[in-house]
This record gives sequence, structure tokens and C-alpha cells, in this order.
Amino acid sequence: MHVILIDNGSGYIFGDSRDLVGYSNSDYSDAEKAGIAAAKLIDSDIGEHGRSYDFQRNNPADTRTGYHVYRVDVRGSEAVTVVRDGQDQETIDEVEALCEYEGFVTAEAG
Repeated sequence: MHVILIDNGSGYIFGDSRDLVGYSNSDYSDAEKAGIAAAKLIDSDIGEHGRSYDFQRNNPADTRTGYHVYRVDVRGSEAVTVVRDGQDQETIDEVEALCEYEGFVTAEAG
């Protein structure tokens, strides 16, 4: 499963699973496992260690630390092209409009 994670605090795209070292889109067919695996790799890459992760299907609509998980490989194709700039509002809007919202991964200090 190909996913893009948007940080809850900043609203920016923090990761595209296609670009995460150690993540294979073909290894995950479940949104929960895909989202948590991608979140762990993103956090490791940005130096956040020792967090615990949980997945929920709904949007928490609050300011807790974590990532919104969007599925890119929908309706038989990729809904968006490769993300080049995670802070570009047009790209963020495309992800939110064209990809399927799968849920939210909380990332809490351990």
C-alpha cells in the first residue's frame, strides 16, 4: 500500500512511502500496518525515537502529535504524482482531495 503521511501539527506532508528507506509498498495491504510502519520510519529519519504508535480510523480533529494517513494507490492507479515539496499547499490539497483518507497514527512520547 502506497501512503502519504501529513503531520497533524504543521499540516505538511512529512512522508511518501515510496521515498522511505526500509518501506516497501508491496509489504503492506492493511492501512493500520502501513501507516504505523511509515510513521516509524519518518520519525527515525527526523530523529524522533522512543515513541509509541496507535492507529485510529477517524480524524481526531485535535492537536495531538501524529500523522494523517492517505492512501495513494486508489481506483487502480496512483492518485497523485511524486511529492516534491511537502510544504506546497497545492500538493497538500491534491493529496487530501484525490487520495483516500485511511486514518490517523498517533505518535506519543514513550
